[in-house]
Amino acid sequence: MKGFIVSLLLAVTVFGAFAQDIELPRPAVKSGVDLLQAIKDRRVSKAFVKREVPASELSTVLWSGLGMRAADAVSSATKAGRNISFSGDNAYINVYVLTEKGAWKYIPDTYKLDFIAKGDLRATVSKASVPDAAIMFLFTVDNALMPSFLKGSPGIFQQMANATAGFAAQNMALVANAYKLATIVQYTLSPAGAASALGLGKDEMPLFIMQAGYTE
Repeated sequence: MKGFIVSLLLAVTVFGAFAQDIELPRPAVKSGVDLLQAIKDRRVSKAFVKREVPASELSTVLWSGLGMRAADAVSSATKAGRNISFSGDNAYINVYVLTEKGAWKYIPDTYKLDFIAKGDLRATVSKASVPDAAIMFLFTVDNALMPSFLKGSPGIFQQMANATAGFAAQNMALVANAYKLATIVQYTLSPAGAASALGLGKDEMPLFIMQAGYTE
């Protein structure tokens, strides 16, 4: 009974006990929303109504972008075992979750948010931060995980990293739309501010943000 109550509370709100790691519910694999309809109805907005996203929905949004799946034994492009393809065997894109209560790093293989810092750090990461947005997602690339065959072509790798993160953001935006969330992708950010606020390693570089929230 105690476990059921904890699960129920997590399903209602994810950031209640904010200064700690958060175990997310398993993501949904069915939504009843047609893909073409989701594309047609996708909403982009810079104005939001302050309201938290349920943990179950956040889990599914994150999973759609960088979540785990069975590896493709034929193509090395999916040996990283994620919902988007990576060139090489390593998943070099990360996503961070920032709210007015704190910041976390998404850990796909355990459906977990690793706690980083307490407080609203969104304005430090980007001057485009919207206070009423439920969530700011920050996408980064870990250059230490660059495929060996691209070590001599860092420019090409950066192009690939931006494209790969874009694939993740697109998946996440469409799933967010299915949950009646609007999103907006923005490239206005402070790399130094993000690195300091989130404790990014020397090889990890911010790429862009996506803000998400309700409009009604």
